[in-house]
Amino acid sequence: MTASPVNDTPDRGPLVLYVDDERPNRIVFERSFAGKFRIKTVADGHEALDILASDTVAVLLTDQRMPQMSGDDLLRRVKKDHPEVVRVVITAYADIEPILAAINEGLVARYIVKPWNREELEQLLRWAIAAWQFSRDSAALQHRLLETERLATLGSIVGAVVHDLNQPVVSMLMNCDRLSYLARAVPTVARMAETANLAPKERELVNDLVSELAEIIGEVSHSANHMRGMTADLHQFLRGGQRQQLGTSEPVPVIRHALGVCADVAVRARSFLRYDGPEALPTVRMSATELTQVLINVVTNGAQAVGDRGQPDGGVVVSATIEPNAVRFEVRDSGGGIPPEVLERIGTPFFTTKRQGTGLGVAQCQRIVGKAGGAFRISSDPGRGTTVTFTVPVRQDS
Repeated sequence: MTASPVNDTPDRGPLVLYVDDERPNRIVFERSFAGKFRIKTVADGHEALDILASDTVAVLLTDQRMPQMSGDDLLRRVKKDHPEVVRVVITAYADIEPILAAINEGLVARYIVKPWNREELEQLLRWAIAAWQFSRDSAALQHRLLETERLATLGSIVGAVVHDLNQPVVSMLMNCDRLSYLARAVPTVARMAETANLAPKERELVNDLVSELAEIIGEVSHSANHMRGMTADLHQFLRGGQRQQLGTSEPVPVIRHALGVCADVAVRARSFLRYDGPEALPTVRMSATELTQVLINVVTNGAQAVGDRGQPDGGVVVSATIEPNAVRFEVRDSGGGIPPEVLERIGTPFFTTKRQGTGLGVAQCQRIVGKAGGAFRISSDPGRGTTVTFTVPVRQDS
């Protein structure tokens, strides 16, 4: 089944509706594309809804920040009342969170960053019209096409974020190396402080420096290396590079680091975090970066669930059990649990019950564990809590 070709006669082709409160932007859009597409431009969402009610619109492009009705509000109305319309948002790169929210809610299939490029936007319009024409033949086919486009759109956002993250991560690692060098002076500072005439507060500060600096540098360095590993993996994935060999890691230090990273979330949720397992575990066939990523996702979700329940003395316990050919990790929380109808959808990309979520965390954990040859499972008892269990194969020579 194929879509009909795009009608090259602008006055009879599918209608493209452009919404922008700034008149110069509407004029530029009209002059750029009126000779190639059937175009209507309006200044606000209310005018757009009037046109949608009276005419068949194929593609809606809307600015995100408008005074009378925001682009997101308009997109929600159109998604509900005119789901066949292919929706595109126009925004600035700084608006990354609203873009993710719009993608997560299924409000848009694509986004355009200002200032837009004429050739790229023309290509997008032709794609959007073709996608709309698919809906006349098969609504299910159009749905699959737009879902695929949403994933591709998210990939492009991730690629931009990865690129921007790389430089500050490298800077953090360089500064960690410098701090490690400077920390060699701590014993000298401690000896000097013993004979110095210091006020109590000053002596307390020096003692904190002596006792905590090395540990803090280690934690920051570990976190920066984790971020560098994530950005490198994402960069390779987005470029479609060859699959790397599975890494290995020592689980206990990774568990303790992940719990340290999540400590702030637990404090805000008034919950505790604890590791309950052996002090030595076999080396597992998963890199420290990926194991950290899985644990941080799962532990954070658990701590937030405990906080949402709002009862005292709740917490998250991570345990580990050595099996014949794997290590079995278990993360138990005492939150409110997950209803069965929600539990069966967890792990589906873009499905989330969180206001600021993307629904990709659990899906990513499932992918990482599955890639390593393990299994990932969630069980829940509504009203009592949730348990996430995953296994990771051990290194054969460990």
